[in-house]
Amino acid sequence: MDETLYKNEERIERYLHGEMTPEEVAIFEENLANDDTLRRQAEAMARIVKGMEAVGGEQDRLLIDKMKAANGKRPAPVWWMSIAASLVIIFTVGYHFYDRSKTIDMGRQYAYVLPAETIIRGQEDEDSMNKLTVLFENVANGTDIDYTITELSPLWELAQSETYNEYTTYAPLIGWNLAMAHLQKYDKKAAKVVLNRLIEYEDDEESPIREKAIEVYRKL
Repeated sequence: MDETLYKNEERIERYLHGEMTPEEVAIFEENLANDDTLRRQAEAMARIVKGMEAVGGEQDRLLIDKMKAANGKRPAPVWWMSIAASLVIIFTVGYHFYDRSKTIDMGRQYAYVLPAETIIRGQEDEDSMNKLTVLFENVANGTDIDYTITELSPLWELAQSETYNEYTTYAPLIGWNLAMAHLQKYDKKAAKVVLNRLIEYEDDEESPIREKAIEVYRKL
């Protein structure tokens, strides 16, 4: 994908999801008013994602209204574009945007479905649990994901070791949250590796975390 299109896509997505700071919103909307390419791309993506769970109709209308108001211009209608340009936007930008948005949303939504008390077994270690609680909250809130992956990855390996340690009890939760963190970074390959190992680790077919791991794996 063209680097400019990719960067535009990330900015439009953050705008639609309300993830920009007020300063970033102001800059983006100024760019939207002065950049025809960005405006056409944003319009096409807004049309593509209309009806998606991640973007409500109100946000969609707000974006379109912003484009209509930009420099007093109406946004260029899709039919105005050449067929070739439309295909590039829809199939290279549109699908990637759709897939990325759905994957990230999946990682956020599934982070809530397995409360700790349903998975953790045995005697809890307070220090370990306090550390994990912070990391799990990061996953649930979608914050500090890079740091969280860096911290959870070695703990996931340690928790699966044959020698019992302070993280053994929490292995299923560590694996689950690590997989959801990878999804939030749109790293489906890494998420599938963790989910597959989690499915093998939880050999009890009635385990709720195993069932959810299989469910998410099949969706990827």
